[in-house]
Amino acid sequence: MAANTTPIFPLTPNISAVQFGATALTKSDGSAVTGIGTDIFKAFTAGAAGSFVERIRISPVATAAATATAATVHRIYVSSKTTGNTANTDTFLIQEIGAAAQTADHSTNGTFFFDIPLNFKLPANWTILVSTHVVNNGSTNWTAVVFAMDY
Repeated sequence: MAANTTPIFPLTPNISAVQFGATALTKSDGSAVTGIGTDIFKAFTAGAAGSFVERIRISPVATAAATATAATVHRIYVSSKTTGNTANTDTFLIQEIGAAAQTADHSTNGTFFFDIPLNFKLPANWTILVSTHVVNNGSTNWTAVVFAMDY
């Protein structure tokens, strides 16, 4: 059996982000009701030769001062889909985190973020998708930033 005997190293940093939570996905099996960009959101797409994904950071944001987010569960998936509807045969849950309500854009208190270590190789053109279980409160959102490197 042939095997690669030469180690590969990442070549180019790749950081991408998405704001999500204006709509919710209330199931965790990877099948989106209305598709990528509507109830499940694309945070990252691996490069043409694949990527090494270090971590994802999820942070609350607001467009109005001292606005509270809704308590929810955030979900992170890997998927072979880049557009359209997802199904439990092409999109797989890899992490869930509970996010308590907190006040974003506050004048005296900073928000807390979630750093989720991933540390895995993602095949070429696969995606990392995110969703939230509860629709955001008005003037609030969540941002998912993915830190990775392309091969």
